[in-house]
Amino acid sequence: MGKPDSLNKHIANLTTIKSYLTTVAKKIVKWRKTHLTNVSFNNINFELSCDPKLTLYFAGRVIHLMPNSRSVHFNSILLFVLVVDLLILCFCSHQRTFVLEVMGRHCGYLALVSALACGADYVFIPEYPPEEGWEDHMCARLSENRARKKRLNIIIVSEGAIDSFNKPITSEQVKDLVVNRLGFDTRVTILGHVQRGGTPSAFDRILASRMGVEAVFALLEATPETPGCVVTLSGNLAVRLPLMECVQMTQDVQKAMDERRFKDAVELRGRNSWVAFQCMVMSNFTVAVLNVGAPAAGMNAAVRSAVRLGITEGHKMLAVTDGFEGFSRGQIKEIKWGDVGGWTGQGGSILAREKYEAFCIPMVMVPATVSNNVPGSDFSIGADTALNTITDTCDRIKLSASGTKRRVFIIETMGGYCGYLANMGALAAGADAAYIFEEKFDIRELQANVEHLTEKMKTNIQRGLVLRNENSSENYTTDFIYQLYSEEGKGVFDCRKNVLGHMQQGGAPSPFDRNFGTKIAAKALLWISNQLKENYRRGKVFANTPETVCLLGMRKRNLDFQPVIMLQDETDFEHRIPKEQWWLKMRPLMKILAKYKASYDISESGQLEHVVRPKAYVA
Repeated sequence: MGKPDSLNKHIANLTTIKSYLTTVAKKIVKWRKTHLTNVSFNNINFELSCDPKLTLYFAGRVIHLMPNSRSVHFNSILLFVLVVDLLILCFCSHQRTFVLEVMGRHCGYLALVSALACGADYVFIPEYPPEEGWEDHMCARLSENRARKKRLNIIIVSEGAIDSFNKPITSEQVKDLVVNRLGFDTRVTILGHVQRGGTPSAFDRILASRMGVEAVFALLEATPETPGCVVTLSGNLAVRLPLMECVQMTQDVQKAMDERRFKDAVELRGRNSWVAFQCMVMSNFTVAVLNVGAPAAGMNAAVRSAVRLGITEGHKMLAVTDGFEGFSRGQIKEIKWGDVGGWTGQGGSILAREKYEAFCIPMVMVPATVSNNVPGSDFSIGADTALNTITDTCDRIKLSASGTKRRVFIIETMGGYCGYLANMGALAAGADAAYIFEEKFDIRELQANVEHLTEKMKTNIQRGLVLRNENSSENYTTDFIYQLYSEEGKGVFDCRKNVLGHMQQGGAPSPFDRNFGTKIAAKALLWISNQLKENYRRGKVFANTPETVCLLGMRKRNLDFQPVIMLQDETDFEHRIPKEQWWLKMRPLMKILAKYKASYDISESGQLEHVVRPKAYVA
């Protein structure tokens, strides 16, 4: 993509630009005081550009201005969940209640999503305060859980939590209530600014890269009439929203909270993270839950969500072990509310799995595989956890190389024939190359990579990182690439290789996988409930249409139910991968960041959209 003429003119006249930006900075301060009261400016990174008419363009990356979108700093939730997991391990031999206070003075996003991720007993957020008499309700809930032999209770309090009269609810207040009324041994933990620190997760690294690229394109495509915009991610689709509309929405949320219109505040925050399930019609169907395929972190969170929502809907929930083979052998038992307690943070799958076959009953599948190779879905449960494992391992390897100059590491990842883990792991870890099955490579490309690393060793960063998908090539194996690099790099750098293996399938699920599994399973269960009612005839359920056997997957910005039979044309059955994969468009970005010459596809760059406001809301 060529540079605009206006940009070339500015490059040729740096003195004029410097003088102009000094004036602009003064105007920004004045504009901020006028338009951005009550909005934290620290959470927005602005990039500036200008044309000969001295028009100022804004393209910002938002953190939590619009909770209806994904934003940077998902790492805060990761740190919180790690703390909770450690507390659970530490105090599994005690009967104890923990009150955890998280950041969020005006927004309860961190508290709410963290509560879902760790299976908290109670959560307090400013947008949705508890009703009058919440003290009795909370104590009754804790007593019920303790009666079910649950040894550890977790209460999460957002630092800006309030009651329905706008009076603050503090962590110390909650602790005193539990101690005085129930006599439970209770501790308070305030995480504070530790949530802002730490190594970024793979999710945050990739998201930040995508949003940064989109911000640059927004600047290059801007005209004098283009309003300042905020770049964000809706589902898996990059979008641009007018800055002032986002600011107005944020101010409207605070205004609704101040006026105790909390229902409006929740609706203004957006539907994705603030959905409340209200089950008005009870039924008595029997619903079975079973897992199919290899283990994937986050599957237990999905099962827990489906079981508890099914019980709330009035269904009798069954757990089937060993997949459909176990179903045929009668390995079925009823599973109750308390049986899935603590499943959210457990890795792998507590239910065993086997193979799939059709039945004349409604069926819905949720994607769960570390390979992220399920047709019909951009993401699958378990892939983010595996990606975090790869990224963390690469970080450790690079750290070990910090004391050893001129060394290149070859790392083999899982994924079968799908290169998602290798490609996105390379992007998150800052690798120099990634070899995948979807993009064929030959000896000439391998030689070019060796030459690129040779030049890199002449800089102050004298280490290299190369990732390879396990089935990227039948002949160019990990051993072959290692030997090639070792031979061609003699005298310049040496090589080491690592095969990560099945460690990528293990470990506690990441916050993303926990929440994705929870939300997608909840939506799947509600769909099953509706299908059971619609296909109930003469005392039995009979469903044999294509629309009653579906995959629920993330497609760009939506979670869509897709008939399985319709996905046949999208599937490469020989290699068990989709024929088209969205993440392949991220490969040029990985190469550009590694200082290769590559062109980036801008055909699907975001377009400026207006902020969607709830229809029933009246400002």
